[in-house]
Amino acid sequence: MTLLLTIREAHTAFAFVVIFSNALAALLAFVVNKTGVYGGRPFWLYIALAQTTVFIQAILGVALQSDENLPPRDFHYLYGFSMIVFVALLYGYKTQVGEKRYLLYGFGSLFIMGLGIRAFFIGV
Repeated sequence: MTLLLTIREAHTAFAFVVIFSNALAALLAFVVNKTGVYGGRPFWLYIALAQTTVFIQAILGVALQSDENLPPRDFHYLYGFSMIVFVALLYGYKTQVGEKRYLLYGFGSLFIMGLGIRAFFIGV
């Protein structure tokens, strides 16, 4: 048994990290919004970590496509690219929504989670 994963296995396994980290980010954002407690630095660091998983997953996907010379799966690529664009949109609107930024990140993280689930089932 080897400890090293193939790129395909890593991409598949890391999909769960993307999905669950963004689900937890959404939950945290909704709790912070509901309680009125300032999220603070740990909250924003976790949001950044959850969103960074999207970029890592995309890098793994590009490496997988390059390594195995896979035929294009248009919708799988669309969902993956959409997650990256959506992370940028969330960041862009963060300061414009004021106190509603926790709701923005809550619903945004849920949307990223949903795109991840959809991309997972299309890619399998």
